[in-house]
Amino acid sequence: MKLITIAAIMGLAASPALADSITREQAKADFHQARADAAKSEIQKEDAQAQADTAQADAANAQAQANGAQADASTLQSAASATQSKADVAQNQASASKAEADSAQTRADQAAANRDSALDRADAARDEARNN
Repeated sequence: MKLITIAAIMGLAASPALADSITREQAKADFHQARADAAKSEIQKEDAQAQADTAQADAANAQAQANGAQADASTLQSAASATQSKADVAQNQASASKAEADSAQTRADQAAANRDSALDRADAARDEARNN
């Protein structure tokens, strides 16, 4: 019985020390887990920052390309406007030339009519001269 009592007393005496030791070990484990979680979070933050930096660089490149395309479009628009102006001038010249050609054709038609009339008068005068 004496042994059982001593064992019981030692068991009771060891329980708080054992509980204290378990609590301390759990606290240490929690501390180390928290540090590991913090390190993991830091790595994730750095990865996210690197991705954000890459996305920012990509956005800047895309903006530069868009600006270049806009400049090219403006240049092409200017060239198209200049070509349209030249086409308008050529169309106006063609219209003026057509008007001149129409006027010249009218004068030619009138000259042909005058010639035919003169020939008819000449024929009539010759016939009259032969008959007299």
